[in-house]
Amino acid sequence: MAYHFKLDTVLMLRRNLEEVAQQKLAKELLVLDAHSRRLAEVKKAREDLIAEFEQKKKAPMNPAFFSFYMNSISRREQEIEGVLQLIANQQKAVAKARHELAERVKGKKVMEKAKERDYQKYQHEELRKEQNEADEQMVLRFGRQDNG
Repeated sequence: MAYHFKLDTVLMLRRNLEEVAQQKLAKELLVLDAHSRRLAEVKKAREDLIAEFEQKKKAPMNPAFFSFYMNSISRREQEIEGVLQLIANQQKAVAKARHELAERVKGKKVMEKAKERDYQKYQHEELRKEQNEADEQMVLRFGRQDNG
């Protein structure tokens, strides 16, 4: 008789749930990486704008241009704040996905341990059956030799 784990479907489900959690974590990490790159781009754009503004300040500047640069720098700083908020939210999502993955891994490991214990129990039972059959064979042989 071949070994069959009664809760194999549950184990497969837990493995699938773990895989889904891994994919979700990978997706969340990609989004976090994209936000981080966006932050670097916005900071660089702000620094470039400030450098350009500093260069233009050396010569007489039209008040409209001055206002334009100040508004542009202010918008970049607001954009940086927005991206920082996105990053903070995404870090929370990554932490949540990591926690979920850890829970899924625990659930899978519990089922794998149960399967391992069940298999050991099965092996022990098979060994006991083989031993009983061998004992019966010995009794039958010994009994025949005594009678013959």
